[in-house]
Amino acid sequence: MPETKFPKLTRSPLKEALLDIRLREELPASVLARFKAPNGFPVAKEMRQSEFQFKVDDGKPLAQVLGEGAMGWRYEREDGSEVVLLRRNGVTYSILKNYPGWDVLRDKTRDVWREFLAVSGHVTAGRLAVRYINAIHIPLGADYDDYLTTGPRIPKSIPPLVTAFMQRVLVPFEEQAATAIITQTLETPSTSAVLDIDVFTEGSLEGTTEDIWTRLGNLRGIADRVFFSSLTEKVLESYK
Repeated sequence: MPETKFPKLTRSPLKEALLDIRLREELPASVLARFKAPNGFPVAKEMRQSEFQFKVDDGKPLAQVLGEGAMGWRYEREDGSEVVLLRRNGVTYSILKNYPGWDVLRDKTRDVWREFLAVSGHVTAGRLAVRYINAIHIPLGADYDDYLTTGPRIPKSIPPLVTAFMQRVLVPFEEQAATAIITQTLETPSTSAVLDIDVFTEGSLEGTTEDIWTRLGNLRGIADRVFFSSLTEKVLESYK
């Protein structure tokens, strides 16, 4: 995807930015004991997964736990600004405060991925994703069309006040073999609409190939296009 120039925002509405790399095949549980906390992430929490089976007995729904096991580790900085997930099925790097920009997020994720590979050995990546979660302040009673280019629509014959909404669309980008999941939500009493942009691609990539980072960069370009296309000029001006 050719590089597109977007306006620089000095007051970004970004609340979380993350990169996610998923494996085509899950690693055995024995690998978890060899994972180590990245430098600067002293808070460690075990992640577990459960498998359930639902059935109906005498007309009553019943849930049966088939199995439970360790899935990975969640590592956090002391101030909660960054989170690393090391799982049997991949790696996630998330920045929740003071986002330093794409280059830093990519390079930090790359460092953690290399440490992951040192433990996992040869792996194949099957899914790559870039996700940005934004909070757009919208005063109660305001016209959503002043803020969102694709805000909620209601029939003209009913009261125009909308106090909550949720919209989720999937948009394919065939040239990049990617899909963007665009979610817009607002729940009272909040006055911030969430603009959640999740862009992913699926395939088969050798874990050590640089193509992983090239493709993640392409996904980031799509996410930027979606973001700047989703907000009105009025809103963008307020963040410059």
